Amino acid sequence: MIQTDLFTPTPAKSLYKNGGPETSREAAENLTRTGKLGQMELKALNLVMLYPGKTAAELERLAGLERGQCSKRLSTLYNQGRVLRTEKRRCSVTNRTAFTYTTRINKPR
Repeated sequence: MIQTDLFTPTPAKSLYKNGGPETSREAAENLTRTGKLGQMELKALNLVMLYPGKTAAELERLAGLERGQCSKRLSTLYNQGRVLRTEKRRCSVTNRTAFTYTTRINKPR
C-alpha cells in the first residue's frame, strides 16, 4: 500500500456546480478517476505540514505550483477538518490579507 492509498480524495461531484459546464464535470471526474485529485490534496497537506503558518499563495510559490492549485485543495482540506486556518495576515506573495494554514500536529499549544 502506498501513502496515497490511505488518503481518500474529495468526491468528483463536489468539485463542480450543478448546471455548470459539462467540461467542468468531465474534468472533475477525470481528476478523481485517475487519482490525480488525491495526489494534489496529499501534496497540499504535506506542504502545510512542512511549512506551517504559510498562506496558500506562499505554499504555491515554495512548491513551484501555479496560482490557485494549492488554494483549491486547502479549502477542501479545511472543510474536511484535515488542516486548520490560523491567523490572518498579509501574504508575502499577493500582499493581501489571507489565512495561514497548519495541522493539528503543527499547531502551537
